[in-house]
Amino acid sequence: IRGFLDSRYTNDDQGGGTTMEEFNVETFDIDFLFDTEKVDAEVHVNAMDANGHSLEIEQAFFSYDLGNGFDITAGRYYTLLGFERDETNMIYQPSYAYTIGGSNKNPYGVYHNGVRANYGSEAFSASISIVDGVRVADEDAEDLGFEAQVKFTGIEGLTLAIGTAQDDQNALVDIDKYWNFFVEYNGIEKLVLAAELNRYEMAEEDADSWMLMANYAATDKFGVTLRYSEVDEDFGTYEADKFTVAPSYSITDNLMARLEYSFGEENMVDVDYFAVQAVWTF
Repeated sequence: IRGFLDSRYTNDDQGGGTTMEEFNVETFDIDFLFDTEKVDAEVHVNAMDANGHSLEIEQAFFSYDLGNGFDITAGRYYTLLGFERDETNMIYQPSYAYTIGGSNKNPYGVYHNGVRANYGSEAFSASISIVDGVRVADEDAEDLGFEAQVKFTGIEGLTLAIGTAQDDQNALVDIDKYWNFFVEYNGIEKLVLAAELNRYEMAEEDADSWMLMANYAATDKFGVTLRYSEVDEDFGTYEADKFTVAPSYSITDNLMARLEYSFGEENMVDVDYFAVQAVWTF
């Protein structure tokens, strides 16, 4: 069993006189891990989140080991794609790169129902997944989609990943084609560098987003993250940018305190975001 509790205070100035101020438990996640001779399984329960949900099954899947680096995964699982993962204890700062002002422009953050084939070696891994749509992860999906990703880790400290997701929804309100590329390098002592590029399509109109990030561990307990991100969508003529500074301090091995100040523009309106976060892991 593993999990985390994310509690935070936020002050989000979304521009136009709209300010959201909150002090609450953002999320409480518990993961149950099962390991048998040929089959591994995971069940991720979101016991509480910012929308007031409780005991929501985020993920529930099993993986069958076929041998020689191959396995098959089936169930409900998080998307393959993207540098920043779904759980806030797995990223370097409280907010996500493409959440700017009052908008969440994360093109890939979704849970899927599907079947995935995986291959992994010391230098190379690949996965392809048949899923219930690129962004429509429920029974409303009219057509199946797929995701695919290839990763290269053959150079010490370097990860290169390229992937895509496609379906035939032709939706007017959701993404139906998506490409993702990211690189991460931690071969320099105390420093993690990352860059990401996304390109996606809705109703045959294009959009791009990208980010640059650096995390520096000044000591065993104190570190700081710098990040810059942009979003440019042709549909809806949306443009935004965001610069983030996020220092962190490890109070104990299981408890981390983080601050974040982000500022930028959303459709030429100044926005900023401030957060004080405590993350306890177990």
